Amino acid sequence: MNYSFKVNDDVLVVSLQGRLDTEASAKFETEFAKISKENPHGSLVIDASELDYIASSGLRIMLKMVKTEKNFRLENVSPDVYNVFEVTGFSKIINITKALRKINLEKCEKIGAGGNGAVYRISEEEIVKVNFNPDTYEELDKELAKAKEAFFLGIPTAISFDLVDCGEGRRGVVYEIIKSSTLGETIQKDPSRMEELTEKYIEQLNLLHSVHTDNPVFGSAKASYCKQVEDASKFLTEEEGELMKLILEALPEGDRLVHCDAHPKNIMIQNGEMLWIDMEGMAVGHPIYDLISIAVILNGMRTDEMSVGICGMDNATVKLFKDCFIRKYFKTEDPEMIQKLGGMLDALRLIRAVFAIGFTSENTEKYRPAIIAMAREHFFPNIQKIVGGIKFLVNSL
Repeated sequence: MNYSFKVNDDVLVVSLQGRLDTEASAKFETEFAKISKENPHGSLVIDASELDYIASSGLRIMLKMVKTEKNFRLENVSPDVYNVFEVTGFSKIINITKALRKINLEKCEKIGAGGNGAVYRISEEEIVKVNFNPDTYEELDKELAKAKEAFFLGIPTAISFDLVDCGEGRRGVVYEIIKSSTLGETIQKDPSRMEELTEKYIEQLNLLHSVHTDNPVFGSAKASYCKQVEDASKFLTEEEGELMKLILEALPEGDRLVHCDAHPKNIMIQNGEMLWIDMEGMAVGHPIYDLISIAVILNGMRTDEMSVGICGMDNATVKLFKDCFIRKYFKTEDPEMIQKLGGMLDALRLIRAVFAIGFTSENTEKYRPAIIAMAREHFFPNIQKIVGGIKFLVNSL
């Protein structure tokens, strides 16, 4: 077996090549002790990208490193070597990451694009959602973990497979291909099915909200909103920041699963079954957080083209969907109550826009002055009315 090492800042990186068998382990343990002593460090990383085999003696060296090093992790472990750690239970003791499967995007069909990346078809059965921004790779890990955990909890979702290396510093998450349309697109194509499909949509929302969990992989919806207020306040007056905190006080914590972007374009229909997609925002909270995300689309957009792009339906169809959703979700046919609830949902949509003032995306930075102007005209003067609506809706759910 061969090895090399380097020190980056306070991190000692040791790269292993070949087979860490019994004979090699004894030699490496002695030489590593000397390397460690001569190169003071705060963290140790073992790069196992070229490690082909590890014996039990090698596992014991890794266990010793866990005990003696302040911060130790094992990276880029091949599937075969990782299997050894998993079977022996060492994967539960050691901070270990598998090597990523490599995908050549040049041979893949690009089928969609967004602000941070794109979606490629990699086979007849799989797509990869690629993120081009290295700063958001941690979010990809979280998205994959959330999608898998939601699936295990019984939530119908697109099946996620693995995190992959797409070359040139790009990473992505592989999903199954959903060979069908979104809820919004299906309603737009056949409005006669609106009542039926809205009822099924609400069933999926209720199923999602029936799951109570404290799994930390999801995080807190309210904590996310608190961070948004903190970031948005940097662009507002002190008084406006305090008014936003009144919204936070009205929003409950909750322990139920929420999607946090539950509009009709984030649920697919395949063979009659509805499946959630875009799980990166999924969190633990109260159904009000999903109601806020749905309210964003219920008044349509400036143009039909924008409305179809965002939720799959044109403005006229959205208007019909709003009435249908209120009747079915809140179980009322009272015209006065439907109108009252519609007004409350209109107010909720402002929350999503104003809380996004602090986002760092290109679109937010472009439209931030207009959003702030809108907030000062429509949001802050009506803050008490909005808070009252939140409290009413929270008590209704």
